[in-house]
Amino acid sequence: MPEDSTNVLRTELGTIKRKAMRRSREPGTRLQVVGIWMFVALLAAITGSEVGWRLFEIVSAASVAFFVWPFVQGPYLLYTRHWLPLRADYRIFDGDLRAQFPEHRIAALSGLGFEFAGYLVQEPGARKVALRLAVFIHPANKDSAQLAKIVSGLRTIPIVAFKSRFDDGFAFETSDSQAATPFNRDPNFQIFQFPGLRSTIDLYRLHCKIKEQFALTHRPTLADKDGEIAEFMARAEVVRQRHAHAGDYKLSPAGDRYLYTRRGAIRHSWVMGWPVKFFRVMRVHRRGMKVAEELGLRINPKFGRLEESLSPRQAAVSRRQKL
Repeated sequence: MPEDSTNVLRTELGTIKRKAMRRSREPGTRLQVVGIWMFVALLAAITGSEVGWRLFEIVSAASVAFFVWPFVQGPYLLYTRHWLPLRADYRIFDGDLRAQFPEHRIAALSGLGFEFAGYLVQEPGARKVALRLAVFIHPANKDSAQLAKIVSGLRTIPIVAFKSRFDDGFAFETSDSQAATPFNRDPNFQIFQFPGLRSTIDLYRLHCKIKEQFALTHRPTLADKDGEIAEFMARAEVVRQRHAHAGDYKLSPAGDRYLYTRRGAIRHSWVMGWPVKFFRVMRVHRRGMKVAEELGLRINPKFGRLEESLSPRQAAVSRRQKL
């Protein structure tokens, strides 16, 4: 991704303004605040002086304000400055984006029998978040795969996902994403997340295990390369409308975007902010581990692979850790 020395990231999809995490949002700053509060509390307890307890009251009030303020500021900023586009607006990209995706992921997909279908992109727009997507299909197994790269001013997030569709409209997806969505799941499109898994091959093994269960009552289907890309774009629009009509957004007076409702701004800010987001992400990790165990394929968290896929050396290390 080309860059310059200014405060801007330049991509083939447009420019994205760099962002720096606020000092108050950094984990180290939070630990410092807790550390200061504990030090003052200990000092007041040891000295027992009136000045010490007065200082403790002041520091306690400041600490509470420090942790509570984001729960006030966040909803206000979402409500007044942020909005959702009417459409997902993915478009087919005719250029070459291969260099934007990890070569080992592409090689793994090719080794599994997947064929490249095409690129999709979602331009930054007002949200200043760009998305690049490489779509692959597996004609023999009737599966598709996506390599995604989400680029924002704060960070870049790579994701690999596998999807299976069935002729009755049901579909499911497995991915290594750890995102904890604030929206309710679609019962006709189930999502399984395994963020502790770093192997493309092992992730597809889990996907196939899950598919075996669904294939007992559903019949898999797959279009050609162009058809799967079109299906992905159509599905993205369905998801956008589900989100827009979930009660957290309202249509703007001009009818050109979706704005947050007060309820939506409060809910999204609180659910996606610290510390709630941290616990939700941890729950995604635990759920992924549990689902894998239920399928008889335990994930080794140290190596990010299935236990039975470990090399002899890795397996020996894993055994020593359990002792």
